[in-house]
Amino acid sequence: MSRFSTRLFSRFVIAGSFVAALATSAFGAEPRFAQPPPGAQPAADRIVDTDPMMPRDRGITARKMPSRAEVRAKLAAARAANLQRFRAYQTKGVFPSNTFDTRKLNVWIDDAGNLCAAATIISASGKTQLVQQVGEQNNFIRLADVRQGPLMDWILTSGLTQQEIAAIQEPFMPVYREQPTVEPDLRTAENQRLMKKYKAVEAQIVKNQKRSLDVAVDRLMKNPALAWSFVNG
Repeated sequence: MSRFSTRLFSRFVIAGSFVAALATSAFGAEPRFAQPPPGAQPAADRIVDTDPMMPRDRGITARKMPSRAEVRAKLAAARAANLQRFRAYQTKGVFPSNTFDTRKLNVWIDDAGNLCAAATIISASGKTQLVQQVGEQNNFIRLADVRQGPLMDWILTSGLTQQEIAAIQEPFMPVYREQPTVEPDLRTAENQRLMKKYKAVEAQIVKNQKRSLDVAVDRLMKNPALAWSFVNG
């Protein structure tokens, strides 16, 4: 069994219980679902998500539900903050090293403690413990595949669509040839590729501001309890 297979198996052997634990919501016992974008991670020019989300948390009455304008204003502020965090990540220019596999791979956190772009944004928004849990239990997670639980709640309240988050979470090319040790020339080439990719994703996020916010509002308002907590909490 390869080094990647062994590490991947050990991490994923407990991933099922982690997903189940994350699925427990603080806003009610009924599970809340949102469909991820279809297929693999989307290209930067196709990151606006228009897939519908199932209605959830029907126990919240219309009297308690925040208005669409209130939800949109809060999501717009969250979107702006998360975009700024993404820009800061690019400026810092320190990215995880894929020394796990010779294929392109999502790496939440590498052996040196470097977080991927999405994990960095989530951590900077105040969800440090959640980011640590994900890294411990499912270090190769794809946010495009998340359907419920605290990670899904964060996505729904981020002001970004799930496809935009998936585009930000660009998987990493390997930076080693034989031994799982970072090789400088491969690391430099990967840094250049990532910077170019991130700039393209950022440009699309800015371009799709209005449409993506409309999608984000629609989805969050289908979860009244989370929307109420987000606006009032």
